[in-house]
Amino acid sequence: MISRIRGKIIEAGPRCVVDVGGVGFELVLPEKDVEAIRPDSRDATFYTYLYVREDRMLLFGFLDPVDRELFLKLIEVSGVGPKLAMGAISLQPAHLIVAAIRRGDAAFLQKLPGLGKKTAERLCIELADKLDAIAVSSGAGPVDAPSELREEVVLALTSLGMTRGSAEATLDKMKWRSDDTSSVEEIVREALRYTSS
Repeated sequence: MISRIRGKIIEAGPRCVVDVGGVGFELVLPEKDVEAIRPDSRDATFYTYLYVREDRMLLFGFLDPVDRELFLKLIEVSGVGPKLAMGAISLQPAHLIVAAIRRGDAAFLQKLPGLGKKTAERLCIELADKLDAIAVSSGAGPVDAPSELREEVVLALTSLGMTRGSAEATLDKMKWRSDDTSSVEEIVREALRYTSS
């Protein structure tokens, strides 16, 4: 098992290539990590999982070890493959997915790409008591479901050219909370200032 690699990024993209001692490892990354990397001379660390099938091998990589741990838990569930798990992690921060599973919020999970009602319910049933270590590692306490206000902010930011993953990540870095009483316009302006600083 290849659980971690460190090397220079020589190609950035959904399939990133990292040079480790002269060997180029091709990694499949979640969208939010693709947006965070660029080829340069500094070493980068990726937390990885080698997926092996009869017809192919894929090395999945994550900048955050919490994302890797959540990915591994998700693909243990019947009906959830690596593509679906990667799509979920690309769209929402790990601590929000963990919180939704722990409180049995299948409606929130159904908004993730490729997750139907039955699979979302299965995630809640099978993983509800298996994510404590991830919740602690992510620093996430009890988290409310994203409010309508947050969704409006994300939609506004994506209409201005951000990807959804980048908009969500910006709100998380701003430590935006669902009980924020600011207007959509105020939060969007703050987010744009935050990304340009």
